[in-house]
Amino acid sequence: MRDQRTVSVIGAGRIGREIIEFVQGSPGLSLGRVLSRSGVPDTADVSAFFGTHADIIVDAAGPEALRNFGPAVLERADLWTVGAAALADDDFRSELTATGGKHGHHLRLFSPWISGISSGIADTSARLHIVARRPGIGSAWSGPLREAVERFPDDLNSAVAAALCGPGLDATSVEILDSGAGGSHRIDATYSTAATTFTSSIEFNAADQTSHPAAAAVISALRDGNSVLRYG
Repeated sequence: MRDQRTVSVIGAGRIGREIIEFVQGSPGLSLGRVLSRSGVPDTADVSAFFGTHADIIVDAAGPEALRNFGPAVLERADLWTVGAAALADDDFRSELTATGGKHGHHLRLFSPWISGISSGIADTSARLHIVARRPGIGSAWSGPLREAVERFPDDLNSAVAAALCGPGLDATSVEILDSGAGGSHRIDATYSTAATTFTSSIEFNAADQTSHPAAAAVISALRDGNSVLRYG
């Protein structure tokens, strides 16, 4: 029998709720604390949240939460985040990796639907291009990922995660398009090197989707944590 893991969650919105419900119903996992601005369903007290042991703390609230709580989390537990856009800041990313290294904890990103491929071998020809469509963005824009994050700081978590786990921030470009009122969210990614080209796409309607892709990715990783057979 594998040891039971305690999972705490930052954020109780759409993504957080799915993760909380999964943890509550899963053998081998126990729910620690849930930190939310409203205090529902658990607490808004940061001290109380961090005063409870957790093996994994999931940031389901996005880049602002990662900026606010990331270092404190990595002093105490492994940190899983859906708010990777905050890591486009090199100094902040260095702070988190140093904190995790000092305390023996890991930072995990989630972007399984984008072509973020890393062989562990530097390839100066590698490039990642991402086309992101979502309703309400306004005017179309294209350019380097670093500049895109400055313009759209809360909309490129998946792109930053893929870049950091793939060819890097400076080898990644982004095109952002408005899918129109009531339109779907769609991401098309092309990862290329001198020898290979790999493409992937995901599309979902935020209003109709039963499970948010980011929540599904975290849940899959939690499920696989106690599995002998794993993928990827």
